[in-house]
Amino acid sequence: MSNPPRTAELAELDTDLPAPVRDFVSDLRTYFHRLEVSVRVYAVRRNVAAGTLSRYLNGKRAVPWKFVEDLLADTTEHCGAPPTPEAVSCLRVLHEADRQCRRRPASGLNRLEDRLRDADQEVGRLRAQERVLTKALQDSEHQHAHEATRRTVAEAELHELHDKYRVQADALTLWRGVSLGLLGGYSSLEQEAALLRQALAETQAALRAAEAHRDHLEQQLLAAEELLEEGISGASLMEVLEAADRTTPVPELVQLVGGLATSPRQAFASELVTSASRCRPVQEVQALLSALYQAGLHKHAEAALPAMVAMRPVQDTADLVAELLHAGLEEPVVSLLQASVELHTPHDLASLAGLLHQRGRDDAVTVLLGATATHRTAEEIVTVCTLLARPDLNGILTEIITTPVRERSCAELTTLVIHLHQSSVRHLAETLQRAMALHRAATDVAELIAALHQANLPDAANTVFWQTQQRTTGYLVALTSALHTANLDQEAAEVLSHALSSRPVADNASLIVDLHVAGRLQDASNALATVLRSFPSAYVRDILDRLDQIHPGMNARSLLTEAATRGSAADAADMLVALLDCHLSEHAQAVYSCTVQQRPTGHAAAALRQLEQRRPHYLTPPALQTQARTSTASQNTNLALALHMARLPGHFDAVLSGGALERTPIEAAMVVHNLEALRLPSKGQSIQVADHLLARAVQDYPIDRQLAWVTALEASAVRDAAKRLIDMAYEACPTQEFSLKLYALRVSGRLVDRGPGQLLLWRLRRLTRIFD
Repeated sequence: MSNPPRTAELAELDTDLPAPVRDFVSDLRTYFHRLEVSVRVYAVRRNVAAGTLSRYLNGKRAVPWKFVEDLLADTTEHCGAPPTPEAVSCLRVLHEADRQCRRRPASGLNRLEDRLRDADQEVGRLRAQERVLTKALQDSEHQHAHEATRRTVAEAELHELHDKYRVQADALTLWRGVSLGLLGGYSSLEQEAALLRQALAETQAALRAAEAHRDHLEQQLLAAEELLEEGISGASLMEVLEAADRTTPVPELVQLVGGLATSPRQAFASELVTSASRCRPVQEVQALLSALYQAGLHKHAEAALPAMVAMRPVQDTADLVAELLHAGLEEPVVSLLQASVELHTPHDLASLAGLLHQRGRDDAVTVLLGATATHRTAEEIVTVCTLLARPDLNGILTEIITTPVRERSCAELTTLVIHLHQSSVRHLAETLQRAMALHRAATDVAELIAALHQANLPDAANTVFWQTQQRTTGYLVALTSALHTANLDQEAAEVLSHALSSRPVADNASLIVDLHVAGRLQDASNALATVLRSFPSAYVRDILDRLDQIHPGMNARSLLTEAATRGSAADAADMLVALLDCHLSEHAQAVYSCTVQQRPTGHAAAALRQLEQRRPHYLTPPALQTQARTSTASQNTNLALALHMARLPGHFDAVLSGGALERTPIEAAMVVHNLEALRLPSKGQSIQVADHLLARAVQDYPIDRQLAWVTALEASAVRDAAKRLIDMAYEACPTQEFSLKLYALRVSGRLVDRGPGQLLLWRLRRLTRIFD
């Protein structure tokens, strides 16, 4: 089921409408109903006011034929079939009859409609011109980029030829000619793009002025129609206005505006002021505006200013601003300058600023250029600044270029910085980027640095980077994170390095904690490792004390453990050396345990090897043996593997002695079990350590102790190790004695000491079993 037409808001036609008007509007409504849309939706589609469209369809206002053509086109698109030529011809006849009917009683309104129609046509013409210029500029910039690429390729090939074929002068001459030709085309395209930008800016300024004028006329027409509906002739008022705006003295003009300044006549009041402002001398305009402000009629004064700015020369605007400021009227000056920023081209804005400067009104120049920097495009701002680049205005330009730092988006500011760098006012780019470095969020600064690198402005990017370094530690944390996100890892590392080397210990402690809290754990670990590696003992003790106090639930040892977990073997060794030099044994033990027990074997081995070379008194075999006696099997396994890989045999044997050989057979078997389980991850290292431990057992233990190990190994499900121990024992001790005791153990299941007589009995028993 189809939806009903959404045109219910159309009221019934008034019964007192003239017949020609009723006939035309009824026919027009028929076509509108076919669209099945509301008045508001169609008004948006055709870019007209909903009130205007309602008046068209209710017969309250004359309908331009252009609107009829658009409606017929939309109806054709919606229904799939165009109206017949006869229907269009009939509609045109009705439209002409409607126009003639309206023309007779309201000649004043007719003139106003004609002016509105002309203004609307001018807006349409300028919009079409804007589209053409925009398309031409896009094509030019695309071709410009293509030529830039060709030029770069040609220059590269020229350098390659020069390097490889220095003797072939003909080839070099040919390519040099090609390169010069491309350069000429590139320059020509640059000039063409610059001219197109200027023409587009001028067209856009004219379009804004035309749209403002059209909107004003439409409001005036609405007011005139309301007067007509109240039974008041708009024609007489129009005649009064046309005479008053040129000849009536200012006091009488103000009195007339005051009399009209009640609805619905207030549109005529604004039109009267607008018309007078466009044609009267500057002194009279100043007097009129001053009188209107004093009379409380400032709304009508301000409504007239944009039209005056659009229609009068720039010099008149400058004179009027000076006159108003001299009279102490700042409000209309602000409106004048605002309208100038909205309506003028960059060249006119530069001219206006220069004229105001000549008249000693630098305060107005600052307001004008500050608003320009805040609201106009980057290209337009650069154009204005370039035109005003002279010593006497340099201070103002330097001041106003930072105005948009807090107002505009980062992308807009970044574009402006790059354009300024590529212009003749590069010093303004440095001023703006410094303001961004000091006042914008860290993500914005990181975006600016990345964009400057991409625009081949590395020096500028580096300058911005260093200008951020004096901000708070919280900002530096955010900047570090933003730089990592922008894939600027080197810059992120430099942020921390510079902070650590230049800031007091309290700041650096806060920086490390803030990095950790923000989830930048690697950066926090790197910073802490740098502190321990690079600073004297007193500084290290101080910062560790502060780390214990800053954040609840966080202390220096936990941060050191985190750093040891994330750092390199060299970092771990450096941290251990620094902590030992500071006599912080508990902190050193935390780093040592983390390195040996939680990091890969190769990493732990490298750290232990460096530690032994630099502080040999810390890792002594007796100390390791004592430590191994109280450590778990897993801990001794990890430490033994690391020492074995570090090629520290004395230390390695000390751990095996304290961790296995001096422990019970079951505890020793657990060490062997752990080593056997690491067969694949350790790539055979663990088996070598296990065999070394078994060989030590055979070498150091009596037969009964060896047999106890065999029993413990078999009970721990490492039968391969038990078999290897048996094989080693056969090779190392008298075969008959070990064999008999092993046989007795297998048969009896008990391990007991046996004298020579008992061994003889077991030998006879074994021989009997063999012959049986």
